[in-house]
Parts: sequence; C-alpha cells; structure tokens
Amino acid sequence: MPTPVKLSYKENEYSDTKLRPTLLLHGLDSSSQTWRNTLASLDSRAVALDLRSCGHSPLGNFEEFSPDTIVADIHEFLCTHPYFSCNNESTDEKVIEPFVIVGHSMGGRVAMSFAEAYPHLIKALVIEDMDIRTRPMTMNAFQSGNRDQTIQFDKDLGEMEVDDIVTLFEKEGYPRNSVEKWLKEGRIEKKDDGSFYSQVNPAFRLLCYEQFFITNHGEDCWKNLAKQTEFKFPIHVMVADSTMTVCDEESIWEMKKIMKEYERFMAMHRYKGATHSIHNSKSKEFLADMNAIIRAASL
Repeated sequence: MPTPVKLSYKENEYSDTKLRPTLLLHGLDSSSQTWRNTLASLDSRAVALDLRSCGHSPLGNFEEFSPDTIVADIHEFLCTHPYFSCNNESTDEKVIEPFVIVGHSMGGRVAMSFAEAYPHLIKALVIEDMDIRTRPMTMNAFQSGNRDQTIQFDKDLGEMEVDDIVTLFEKEGYPRNSVEKWLKEGRIEKKDDGSFYSQVNPAFRLLCYEQFFITNHGEDCWKNLAKQTEFKFPIHVMVADSTMTVCDEESIWEMKKIMKEYERFMAMHRYKGATHSIHNSKSKEFLADMNAIIRAASL
C-alpha cells in the first residue's frame, strides 16, 4: 500500500458554521497560494491544500505517485483536520463530514478522482477549467526532456542568484517570464536565511502527465461518476473565456453526453473574459457562484 504524505495547507477564518466545509485543489505549477483571495472571501470553512510535491508538501516516493495515492493523501488529511473531521453522534467515532470539493485545472482531475472514490463524502463537485480528454506528452508545454533530472528536482534551491534560478527553471523547459513572475509573487520564495524555496515542482507536472493526462483516466473517471447511482451530487463545470480556456469544446460536449442521465445534477458555467484561472481573473463572479453552490449544498 502506498504511504500517504502529510499535506501542507492554508485555512480560512469562516463566518458561518452551518455551511458545509470546502476543499480547494490547485493545478500544475501551483500551490495553495493560488487560493489566498478565495479563502478570505468564502463564507464557509475552507482549506486549500498543497498537493503531493507542491507548495510545502513532500513528494514522497515518486514511484508511488498515482491518482489513487493522491486521493489517499487527501483522505488522510480530511480524517485529521477539524474543519472536516467530526464525531459520529451514535458511535462517537471520528468521521469525515461531507463537503464541497473544488479543483482548478489539474486539481479538477484530482477532484474527480476523489469524488469517484468517495462519492458519499461529496456534497458538490466543482471543476474549474478542465475537461476529460487525453493529453499526449507533446502537449506538456514545459519539459526538460530528461526525466531523471526532472524527478530529482530539489525545491530547496539554497542560496542562488536570481539569474541562476531562472536558468535552472529554463533547463526544465519553463520560460523566463513565468519564473520571474513566480519570484515576484512568492511562488519561488526567499526565506529569512537568504535561501530560496520553490513551491513549483517540475516533477509534479511530469508525473501528472504520466498518470493523469496521457492515459484515459479522465474519461474513465467521468464515466464511473456517471454510473454510480447511490450518491448523486451537483457537478459544476466552470469554463474560462473561449480564447483562454484549456478546455476542448469536443471534450466538454463529451462530458455532457456521458452525464446525460445525470443531466439535472450538472451545471455549466462560462465566464466571459476569464483567463484559465477563473478564480483570480473573475473573482467576483467566481465567488458569487461558489458561495451559492456552498449554500445549496448545505441545505
């Protein structure tokens, strides 16, 4: 059995204890940091995770990296965090309170995977700008071509000049402007001792492509969600502006087709002018929709 890793996270100060808790999952080359404004504006209890190898969470054994392992990490976290863990009134045992799960981009694939594995724990599934199509490795825009080098990437960068950090990431296939942006916003952070730490891990991007994208995992997971009948929950698919979304319209159509019997539970949201990161580029509209989804899930 794979060993779950202890996940780093950020949590909010909530205003309404009666609302269902919310779990936020980030995408590739990202971390819980992307949700900082969302966390501050949600009415419910909410936690943003650093997925395995991202942010301040460890990679663990890279050979164990898989959809099932990432789901196990999340389940282990939920069992111990007070926003999600509660006492069963009849047995007094710790149980996980059903919650709203939100996944941006790659996090959407992870959210689907968790909902497939634990449908009884889901009150609403929100997928932000992600479809279910297979993506060949050639679509991985940032890659070094050296798998061993990428897998062994050390997020503890030590004391380095900024230009050397940029060069290091360029060797992993990342463009200079992305790295400079991460340095500015703190995704690559300078610690008090003068050393640098990267919340971005190229290994995560590579392993996600190998385990989630080049396989049929997305479509298979979606079909399994459509088949399960015991637990039905709302599914919200949020799509960015047509000029900036990573979603393929044929894949979105396929998602609707697969969920035909589930149609009354599924809602499609489109955000004109939104970039791939809807929650940051159209935050007002996103938050209004999210708070409405959470309130509906809490009835």
